[in-house]
Amino acid sequence: RKQVRPRRRQSREARPVASATPQVQAGRKMAKVCVISLGSESAPHIAECVRQELGDRSASEEWETSKAPVLVVVVECESDGEPCPAARQFVRALRRSECFANYSQSIGRRAAVLGLASSVCANSAAQLGDGDKYTGASRVERALIAGGCTALLKMGTMEVELQSPEESAIPWARAVCAAL
Repeated sequence: RKQVRPRRRQSREARPVASATPQVQAGRKMAKVCVISLGSESAPHIAECVRQELGDRSASEEWETSKAPVLVVVVECESDGEPCPAARQFVRALRRSECFANYSQSIGRRAAVLGLASSVCANSAAQLGDGDKYTGASRVERALIAGGCTALLKMGTMEVELQSPEESAIPWARAVCAAL
């Protein structure tokens, strides 16, 4: 008789939480939006701000099983610009998943990425340079495009310690809403 082992539950950082829900506005169906938080420090809070801005378009569900035609991904980058552990795992999972790529291509899934950089001061932010501190978010965006998605809009960026959500995340979320 074959013994079945219970599956271990992955940590919260290793399993990104996402959101999606359909809505109807003035007789037409609004696009479902799956919001994915990749990180354990600032990403969950910023993703929640984005969810609030999207309003009824988003609700919780896992990204792997999402049928949403739009993905919004909030990615924490390490201090050297590299992706956080959850983002690295997300990219690996995207590359392994044939179903995700096939489904994304078949429905014309679009994706938007918001990169979060953590610089403790303006001087350290300037030393790394604008492009390098969001390398991790760029990798996630490239993996999504390779996985069958098209870019909804240009990647957004936010200096977590130097900017408030109202300065960068909220205007970016409004641009996502306008692009839907």
